[in-house]
Amino acid sequence: MFDVGFSELLLIFVIALVVLGPERLPKAARTLGYWVGRARSTFNNLRNELEREALNMDMRERMEKQMREMGLDEDSIRKAKDSLLSPHEVAEARRKPEPPAQSETDLNATNDTPAPSEPSSSRPAENKSNE
Repeated sequence: MFDVGFSELLLIFVIALVVLGPERLPKAARTLGYWVGRARSTFNNLRNELEREALNMDMRERMEKQMREMGLDEDSIRKAKDSLLSPHEVAEARRKPEPPAQSETDLNATNDTPAPSEPSSSRPAENKSNE
């Protein structure tokens, strides 16, 4: 940007010494350094913010391109999002335990009817064939 060598800095220092004098020069140098530092800091913050915004725009463009390739649009995603349960609804569902499903033997016991059993004649027939 600026190509300032040692000889140019020395010339600026001598002119500042003559104009301001030895008493005011240190205070002027401190003030100048302070404002140059603030300007650099502001410039760096602005540059970082612009780079971050450019990266966000690039990522957004990539995402939109991939969504178009998949055949998705923002409305269908919003509808799908709206159909999901809210965190509060999920917590409520977890708090209410579902009643345990009754097994077949429990159902038979509550109806006061005996559970169907295998005919007793089938077992001895199997034992006879094994002998």
